[in-house]
Amino acid sequence: MLLAGCATAPPSDGSAMGESGRSPTALSGVDRSGGDADAPDQGLLAPDQGEIRIALLVPLSGPAADVGAALRDAAALALFDAYDPRLRLLPFDTAGTAEGARLAAQQAVDQGVSVVLGPLLAASVQAVAPLLRQSDIPLLGFSNDQRVAGDGVYLFGFMPDQDVERIVSYAIGRGLGRLAGLIPSSPYGDRILQHFGPLVQEAGGDLVSLIRYEPETDALDAPVKILAHYDQRRAAYLAEVKALEALGDDLSNEILKRLKTKEALGPLGFDALLIAQGDPLLRSLGPLLPYYEIDPQTVQFLGTGLWDEPSLVREPPLRGAWFPAPEPSVPRAFLARFEQAYGRPAPRLATLGYDGMALLATLARNPVQSERFEAAAFEDRAGFSGLMGLSALVRMELWSEIWRFWKSVRVISGSSIPPRWISGGPESVSISILMGGVQPSRRPMMALSNKRPF
Repeated sequence: MLLAGCATAPPSDGSAMGESGRSPTALSGVDRSGGDADAPDQGLLAPDQGEIRIALLVPLSGPAADVGAALRDAAALALFDAYDPRLRLLPFDTAGTAEGARLAAQQAVDQGVSVVLGPLLAASVQAVAPLLRQSDIPLLGFSNDQRVAGDGVYLFGFMPDQDVERIVSYAIGRGLGRLAGLIPSSPYGDRILQHFGPLVQEAGGDLVSLIRYEPETDALDAPVKILAHYDQRRAAYLAEVKALEALGDDLSNEILKRLKTKEALGPLGFDALLIAQGDPLLRSLGPLLPYYEIDPQTVQFLGTGLWDEPSLVREPPLRGAWFPAPEPSVPRAFLARFEQAYGRPAPRLATLGYDGMALLATLARNPVQSERFEAAAFEDRAGFSGLMGLSALVRMELWSEIWRFWKSVRVISGSSIPPRWISGGPESVSISILMGGVQPSRRPMMALSNKRPF
């Protein structure tokens, strides 16, 4: 299945779309009353003949309202590109809470939707799943927590275990066999931790150090200092300086001059460091690494898909880092199109809103109504091509999720902006389902600098 992503922006009808009040465009296929408590009850109105109602459950209020609005507006662009007058997108506000999601799902069921796109958070997906299963309505959620998927609930988020598999295999394949990890104490960090150690071992490497930290700006200093063995290495440095000063010969003085650029001595014990943190906290964490003598010239910094943000490209401490990401030209073009259409930039997650809606619009083309959103349609092994690359949704033994596979692309170069490719994925994709497992993705790699050979 091929999803279009570069059509022109939808025409403006002069009214703001949805609750944000910031969007310059509106689509006739987007019902702006969905989820509005003051709107008249639509549950008694039967869908028009041939109409296909798609619910979108996202936070349009609360702390994640900006993300929810971006997902909604991206989905609206996909609806416009689908050019299918039968489709009607109904956004419902989850307020970013499990209870809000449950109430929104009930509204969606009352309004006769055929399928649900969203919610964003794992707790919200878990809250709405029983109601939707009872109503035989499939769900395509944005969460990346596979524990909430299964039995008609599919996940369409960026899966951290795929990122870890790709970055670990790439680093160890290039001789960086001793790995360390800097992992936040968060649900995302828990997912990374679950896969990091086993994948390092499977790839033939050694996990020599693992430090967890609270994801707060004022809690970053001590964990980095411990990871760097800074106190011991600082003491070794001071002892070396004292010994050289006592010698006082020409050779000792020459060595002292070279030591002036350092503050610590001694090996760190690892070749590569996985930092499972994204923007904005990564911009606070990054400078602490060289400050405590974790030198990016001698230690390869590794990231996850959270690093795929334009704001991180210009961070000097991260130059030379490797992280997994899709081929950038298509999502970059979409994000530029989004900003042109709505007058504001979009987060990377907005691509999920577009791809998710585009997938559902593709499935809706099936003339057999009962087959449009059934499991076999979602789990088509042919996959589909979206903004973030070639994807396939497969059913596992106990759960289902979208597995994303990126075709081989040009390799990016580094200290430049944007980053350059250093490794592509396979030309074609083969999915194997054995004993409830699936062949993991081979996601291309990106680098933030070319300071080291690849």
